[in-house]
Amino acid sequence: MAELENMNFADHMVEIGGVQTHVYIAGEGSPLLWLHGAGGVPEITPFFQELARSFKVYIPEHPGFGRSERPEWLKDYTDYNYFYRDFLDYYSLDKVNLVGHSLGGRIAMEFAVSHPERVEKLALISSTGLKIKGEQRPDIFMMYPEERVRVLFHNQELADRMLNQDVSEEQRMIDVKNTNTHARLEWEKGFNPKFPRLLRYIKAPTRIIWGDNDRLNPIRYGQALVEHIAGARLDVIENCGHLPQVEQPDSCLSVLTGFLRD
Repeated sequence: MAELENMNFADHMVEIGGVQTHVYIAGEGSPLLWLHGAGGVPEITPFFQELARSFKVYIPEHPGFGRSERPEWLKDYTDYNYFYRDFLDYYSLDKVNLVGHSLGGRIAMEFAVSHPERVEKLALISSTGLKIKGEQRPDIFMMYPEERVRVLFHNQELADRMLNQDVSEEQRMIDVKNTNTHARLEWEKGFNPKFPRLLRYIKAPTRIIWGDNDRLNPIRYGQALVEHIAGARLDVIENCGHLPQVEQPDSCLSVLTGFLRD
């Protein structure tokens, strides 16, 4: 990704729907709400800096993740539906371009089903939440910590780099919190059995972005989402695992911005 002057993301702690919520915001233009995956938002990367050159980007940490509060009412994924309605109302956003990665993609689909009038366009990156008969996703909670990192990447040099990073005590505590909240959400079901019936209610133009070597959530799941969401299109990122925005940021950015600008 080309070296350009950094966009400064403002760092906010705000109360939304009674929940202390940590939010990053930068850029100008059409609003883009990024819903992160189970790993949270460990840093603002050049990928997000580039997005903020074209859109006003909102990156909240979901309730229960990162520095955001975990409310007692948070029991399953559908609990986020009305939190994110409150989020849009707090920032006076009628509609947003909604982008969700992995766990955040599931939250985005739930929201697009329950509040279709609030979604301008929908982009799903390596999204979880769908069950396919005969397919079994690996259980990340049964993996050793190193395995959890390695399964995310096609290029294992990137996994090595992540494993060798120095991690602060604060980030270690956040990682534990993120894992606990993820486990709490997945406890009943790691998928929404109603999605095959409900995804037809998504009205926004939809783009599905997937790594061709995603071992955590194989590409068959992206292909199945195309079958369930009317008009959806699948873009496959080559030489890429579960984190297209990390492993192939230029390709991911090109597909995403091309779709949102069209």
